[in-house]
Amino acid sequence: MNPFDVMKASQIACCLEVSSFKPGNVHRNRDYKDIKYHHFINSGIAFGNVIYEASQKDKDVGLYIKKAVIESKKWSPTNANLGIIMLHIPIAMAAGKLKNFNENKLKENLKKIAENTTVEDALNVYDAINIAMAYVNKPKKGPDVNSEEAKKELIEKNLTLLDVYKISAEWDNISKEWVDNFKISFEGYNLLKKYYKEFNNINLAITKTFLNLLAKYPDTLIARKRGFETALKVSKMAEDVLNNFTEEKVKEFDRYLSKDGNKLNPGTTADLIASSLMIFILDRIDKGETVLW
Repeated sequence: MNPFDVMKASQIACCLEVSSFKPGNVHRNRDYKDIKYHHFINSGIAFGNVIYEASQKDKDVGLYIKKAVIESKKWSPTNANLGIIMLHIPIAMAAGKLKNFNENKLKENLKKIAENTTVEDALNVYDAINIAMAYVNKPKKGPDVNSEEAKKELIEKNLTLLDVYKISAEWDNISKEWVDNFKISFEGYNLLKKYYKEFNNINLAITKTFLNLLAKYPDTLIARKRGFETALKVSKMAEDVLNNFTEEKVKEFDRYLSKDGNKLNPGTTADLIASSLMIFILDRIDKGETVLW
């Protein structure tokens, strides 16, 4: 696919993701104290040049994740989109190898990218996490990204980026995507297709897809901040809102999640919406259906 189209798919996905109403997250009617709506817009556009580069490559995925974080960080005081970058860079590389959009071939290409990662990729992603100043707990096992010995351990144990993601998949759904060949992202893509066809409204399609994914997959950012039981409770609430869907129910859920700052922010689910959207938009671009209502 055309590298400029791949770049635009990433940038537009970032803008649509943060602009749509996703309970508990920053959106166009809500900022948090430490990060605001315009930070996400700016950062999502800013790493487009790296997406363009990466879509023409078939290796060094970790380096491009690092380069994208550096570009993103120029435009936001705190981590706006590390998770999105970790998902968008491999999708860009996989899409760049396609002549036309094809869901199964995109999955095959993503699998190859993950399986061919190196220790150098892992080292670059550890750098990216530290540059982004992401919220990361001390892991139960594996090299601790906050430790000065982490890189030495990666080299001594010959751990590739996929090896690292296999370790962290236990507590992080972004890592799990790499291990499970972007299962949730493709699920989200198909939900977006379904809801957009039903409502002809991209914002509503995003809200309903978000609630679906949150209901099914407890948010791992919430779990890291407040524990898995709290994340599970939030997922059950999302399921209730989805099953009794009204505008007021969604707003009530949003008020609940944001009442204590961003401690109940389903940020990982938001990242997965951004990757789902990128795939959805790549499909639309390929079909010449770029206008979204």
